[in-house]
Amino acid sequence: MTDASTTNAMLRQTYLGRVDGDPPEADLDGGEVWFDTSTSTYRGYDGTSFGEIGFTADA
Repeated sequence: MTDASTTNAMLRQTYLGRVDGDPPEADLDGGEVWFDTSTSTYRGYDGTSFGEIGFTADA
């Protein structure tokens, strides 16, 4: 991943959009986030492992 000059540029580099399943680990650097359409969850990769990103519903 290259250095980004703005927040928007960083988001464009790290948000992968809608993906069916997890992308191949070899294609990731760490810090990427995507929406997994097969499980309807947000997922991410921290450079060593995959994980689900949870949300708390608004009151």
